[in-house]
Amino acid sequence: MQQIYYELSVLAKAVNFKNLSGAALHVGLSQPQLSRIIARIEDELKIVLLDRSAKRKSGWTPVAFQLAHMFEKSIKRLEGELQGLSQNQLVNEIHIGTLEGLSNFAINACKHCFDQIGVPKIYIEIYDLNELEAHFLSGNLDLIFTSKTPGRQKFKYLHELGFQVLEKISSNKNYALLSSFEYGRSNKKDYDEFKHVLVTNSLTIRKEWFKTYGGTGLMPTEAKRGKSKEHEPVLLVGSEILNPTLWQQVTAAIDKEK
Repeated sequence: MQQIYYELSVLAKAVNFKNLSGAALHVGLSQPQLSRIIARIEDELKIVLLDRSAKRKSGWTPVAFQLAHMFEKSIKRLEGELQGLSQNQLVNEIHIGTLEGLSNFAINACKHCFDQIGVPKIYIEIYDLNELEAHFLSGNLDLIFTSKTPGRQKFKYLHELGFQVLEKISSNKNYALLSSFEYGRSNKKDYDEFKHVLVTNSLTIRKEWFKTYGGTGLMPTEAKRGKSKEHEPVLLVGSEILNPTLWQQVTAAIDKEK
């Protein structure tokens, strides 16, 4: 069983999405890679995890959900024991991911972790929404600053920090400007009317292009404190195995700024 621990961890995330192609977008793997991982589990345990009767939309079997649930239960027991062990231990490093437009929130959090919590080392990276979800669900990040909760599962470490307005810009009909996330989930026919389509995960590039050449698309404004039902939320999400004391300290320090 130790030989397929990683594969089972991938399955536990993948079953939150209705089929293989949907899961591949969120677990940080290509569809062929994910398919090979599922096939290895099936071969190792002599079970069927995918109903392949429908070629294009093969779905998960009941056994897949049962196996994922069993794996998650065992992991949670281990996490509980590890958290109890590390509750009062100093956190040596934190890995943070953020959307580019939320970098100010992330920078402030880093400063709090350094000055008020005493964390000696922090890694911080900027990602587009697809990459941010994939890295977080794969366990590579401890904290993320995002506008959407990753996947469909509920997280015990989730804190709403504010909101962000998505401004509609239509200053030049020749260019459609989209983030990688927007383009990946859009109907490509919607952009047939445009002569050019620019897709980039850089908020700075989109902002500069709109300013210099114009275009059509959405542009997030500066994130603000408070709540708004009409606009995108700004969320801080923590890993399931994050030290609970660290989470309490980080959120308390951030809330003091409000």
